[in-house]
Amino acid sequence: MERSREDEVRDRLRDIGGDDPGPAERALMSRLIRSFLAKTPGGVDRLGELLRGGDPAQVRDHAHTMKGSAANIGAGTLAGILAEVEDSAREGHVPDPDVTLGRVAAEQALASAVLERYAAELEKS
Repeated sequence: MERSREDEVRDRLRDIGGDDPGPAERALMSRLIRSFLAKTPGGVDRLGELLRGGDPAQVRDHAHTMKGSAANIGAGTLAGILAEVEDSAREGHVPDPDVTLGRVAAEQALASAVLERYAAELEKS
């Protein structure tokens, strides 16, 4: 059975903050989420530039960085898509920019919605 994006995020953040995070852990998790939410759109834009530029090494490196950020915050599905991009670029093939950006942007939007809700919960408790 496939895990939901919500489960992915909550499980990962539970790893970071524990089952009953205190104020310091909630603040840390909120900062991590807000940082990811602020940086990711620019990262997606940069990925698009690199995909269109056609340099596999640059695409690989940027996708790798984005993949790590997504995995660290619990956006596993997004990390998986970025891993595909990284692997393809590692093999010397730059994926189709439009198709790839469509997938990445759509998943980023879904993950961001989950992360926004979670950050709001952390910030109100």
